[in-house]
Amino acid sequence: MLKCSMKKIIVLGIFILYLGCTFSPQVNSKVAKPQLVSFEREVYIVPTDDGSSITLIRYVGNKRPSLMLVPGICGNHYFFDWDNNHSLARFLAANDWDVWMLDARTHDGDGDFFFGSLRGLQSNREWINRYWDLDNTYLKKDVVTAAEFIKKTSHNEKFFFIGHSLGGYLAYAYAELIRQDDLAGIITLGSSAKANNYTISWKLDHSFGFRIGQRAYVRPFGYPFVHNPKPSIDKNKDKPIPGQYYANITSLSVRENISYHRDDESAGLWVDMNFGRDPRYYSGHWVDPQTLYDYTAHLSKIIVPFLAIAGDEDTSDPKADIFATYQNVSSEIKKFVNISGYAHMDLILGDTADFKVFPEITTWLDSIIQ
Repeated sequence: MLKCSMKKIIVLGIFILYLGCTFSPQVNSKVAKPQLVSFEREVYIVPTDDGSSITLIRYVGNKRPSLMLVPGICGNHYFFDWDNNHSLARFLAANDWDVWMLDARTHDGDGDFFFGSLRGLQSNREWINRYWDLDNTYLKKDVVTAAEFIKKTSHNEKFFFIGHSLGGYLAYAYAELIRQDDLAGIITLGSSAKANNYTISWKLDHSFGFRIGQRAYVRPFGYPFVHNPKPSIDKNKDKPIPGQYYANITSLSVRENISYHRDDESAGLWVDMNFGRDPRYYSGHWVDPQTLYDYTAHLSKIIVPFLAIAGDEDTSDPKADIFATYQNVSSEIKKFVNISGYAHMDLILGDTADFKVFPEITTWLDSIIQ
């Protein structure tokens, strides 16, 4: 009787373990938890005035003004802070900078696995509003809330805005539309502020929005959000399929594992960033597709110190477009850096980024505050 009961218990335990592995949100059992270097770390959940909230992760440092790091589309703090060897945030903290990473609303790094292909169910789980957009939501609510909290908590009226990809576009928009006086400087990585053929997927975009003349809008009955799937990787060649966001700079394990921490994005943001950079409209400029505000045309408004970093293998935001953005900005103190062999995501996740990319940032920052 006892032996039979023990066998049943063991079998039941194995079955429960199997279910846990099968239905756990951590779908890829190979995903490794990164090992962290010990810094003084603080986490703040900050409400926005429209009933949502953002999360700010801080590595406390003594150098001021503070640094606000904003990631790209579907990104979150993991992309700035993956592990000891792939972390812009910890590199900056090790140089005694006061570092803040912004996780926008619903960007928690959980990968949004459940019901990923059933968009309506997924939206209900994360409460993603299809009308959250670039300017009215992510810029005027999330980024402004983060900026005000950072200034208040760090006791400084200015901060450096550091953005990768979409984060860089938000930096340009903040300087043009919000309060440029808040900014001690802007650093962008892979952010061109121009249209680009590669970023447009017509079939995908029209699942979320539609165009009337020059303007584009969210489909009220279309997909409410974009589920960003795991990127295609050619494992045999240990590098991405041509046209993806990595060159052979970032290790395959990092590329695969971090992809499971990507977050879904609202249809409104997707429409703004894709229809608004449609190269068939707006003369190659980046434009708000509802108001027709031309962000590219107003880059000349930016006068704060500016560092633009490009990768010469970047097809999402090509170096030529980033250099054109650099030229259009009116800052007297500005610098353009091209990183040889690097693609879009390599700029923040490359295995040698802490030798080739990150020192460009700290050297420039130190020169600004001297």
